[in-house]
Amino acid sequence: MLPDWRIGTGRVDDVRIAILGGGGVGVCAALEIASRGHSVDIYEQESEPIMRASRVNEGKIHQGFLYANDSSKRTVRLLAEGALNFASCLSRWLDIATEPLIPSTPFVYAVHANTMVDIETVRRHFADCCSIISELQESSGLLYLGQKEPASYRELSRHEIESILDPVHFAGAFITSELAIDPRPVATRLRAAILDAPRVTFIGGSRVERVRRRKSGSFVVTFDNDGPQEAGPYDQVVNALWEGRLAVDRSMGIEPRQSWIFRHKFGSRVSIPLQPHDLPSVTMVLGPFGDIVNFGANGLYLSWYPFGMVDTNFDIRPPDRWLQIDEPARLDVFHRSLEKWKSFCPKLRELDYPRDRIDPSSGVIFAWGGTDIDDPNSRLHSRYEIGIHSVDGYHSVNSGKYTMVPYLGFKTAERVLGTMQ
Repeated sequence: MLPDWRIGTGRVDDVRIAILGGGGVGVCAALEIASRGHSVDIYEQESEPIMRASRVNEGKIHQGFLYANDSSKRTVRLLAEGALNFASCLSRWLDIATEPLIPSTPFVYAVHANTMVDIETVRRHFADCCSIISELQESSGLLYLGQKEPASYRELSRHEIESILDPVHFAGAFITSELAIDPRPVATRLRAAILDAPRVTFIGGSRVERVRRRKSGSFVVTFDNDGPQEAGPYDQVVNALWEGRLAVDRSMGIEPRQSWIFRHKFGSRVSIPLQPHDLPSVTMVLGPFGDIVNFGANGLYLSWYPFGMVDTNFDIRPPDRWLQIDEPARLDVFHRSLEKWKSFCPKLRELDYPRDRIDPSSGVIFAWGGTDIDDPNSRLHSRYEIGIHSVDGYHSVNSGKYTMVPYLGFKTAERVLGTMQ
């Protein structure tokens, strides 16, 4: 539904805040702002909220174990902060006590024989992760996904590895306390909450092209919804777009200060019920490898980077053709990824994969840096340069990882409301 006012028609209500992008961060920020009595317009390219990146990823709530190639530990510290706040922030907008989040089985980190970080460095890094999380928990009083158990890891014996993986491919493996949360039910519940929020107007099918500041200091949003349109004035604008964020920032005269990369990655879901012993949740490190995630009754997630990373792009906005890959090509990515994973995890050979249960989804990943993760010096091995950049009522938000989405949505709302005071 479009707002019932436009430039030049005069304001007929008190709407002053625009949020560009109805993904996870935009929706969380809007729910928090609305809960404090303010009206929000959300502009989203899809017809419904949270249909893309925050829905189709693997849902990992990072404790930092993946980032052993960031010796500064800044990525660990930031992601741990987001992870500790993940459930507490979501509980502001969803009743997760009555309807809990759906966790995966604990992650096994399998150190590939061709890892770019040796296993002794991985051991030291895992110990650092646990120390940092413990420190943050003690200072904040927050629990990781509401669990009282401390962050932990344990190196698996060869016999334990053989029970879940083919050990010939690995230098070692560790069972950790890290979990994923199935992002699809979270997306469904947040979608319902935002569409039901009385102070939020969701404007779907609207591709934001630019924002301009008027001489008065207020903002006008230009978007395409069955043709070019303008709306405003807004006193505050939140740019929570994902692939379109840099282009809209540029329309405001805000240029990226460093190189960036867009990646188009597949991560398929198979909706077959699983028991914990049917399949481990595994992240293979450190290199261009992949993940499998056991979500129990909700099925599994599977990605294999060399096949699933189908394109990269360094333009200000990635190409629209990324959204136009046909079903046969998507299924081909899934089946090739599955066959590769079967060689690492024999338990995958024991499962059935009915065609109607396979969803070969893909999404855009944005990150700072100019090379991919097969480069040991790539900046993709660190993710701490994210957050909110504000300029006089215009706020551009880079969430970085799913782990950070609820927390940065909440912090964005705090930034907006603090600016208004």
